[in-house]
Amino acid sequence: MSSQIEINKNTIQYLDLFGYKNDKNINQLVNETKKLGNVSKMQISAGQGKFIEIIVKMIKPKNCLEIGRFTGLSSMCIARGLPKGGKLYAVDNSREFIDIAEKYWKIDKVKKNIISIIADGKDTMKNFLNKKILFDFIFIDADKNNYLNYYKLSIKLLNKGGVLIFDNMLWGGNVTKNTKDKTAKTIHDLNKFILQDKRIDFSLLPIADGVSIIRKI
Repeated sequence: MSSQIEINKNTIQYLDLFGYKNDKNINQLVNETKKLGNVSKMQISAGQGKFIEIIVKMIKPKNCLEIGRFTGLSSMCIARGLPKGGKLYAVDNSREFIDIAEKYWKIDKVKKNIISIIADGKDTMKNFLNKKILFDFIFIDADKNNYLNYYKLSIKLLNKGGVLIFDNMLWGGNVTKNTKDKTAKTIHDLNKFILQDKRIDFSLLPIADGVSIIRKI
């Protein structure tokens, strides 16, 4: 059977139970983030975190970049997967929530592998380009209206064979609709751009709010 099943509430509950191994530190960070209220929607799911951790362990990247740190769950999962000597630059334009992130990086014993940068994402990426600092893995979960800019910069920053992951690539399913939602249109335009890009291989997966995993050829 090759058809895509419908991801309904029962399926999501099943995935939460059987989709990944229970993880104390991830659970505690997720629960603390939920206490922040509506803004907690910005956090990736625990399942996404484990997915990213496994991808990083598989590709063994030495140099990683994240744009959009929030409370640090994705950073923690990337850092867990790093090989010996690997490092992650975790970039966010705000100091807000950095205390929560660093608290759990320390608990999880990955803080030593994370370099936190408080700065604009695009500017930071351009600075890395100017310094000729390239990456083996990049994760983007930041302001959606800049997604195409982040993509173009990421492809320049990736080593050959490097992997790029984008979150929120289905935007609640609104990318499929004729909607006035500007963010949905921006993400749809990026999906079309990626589809035509001959520099990469990719797959758009229905994980959480949609995850694109992209490999530079």
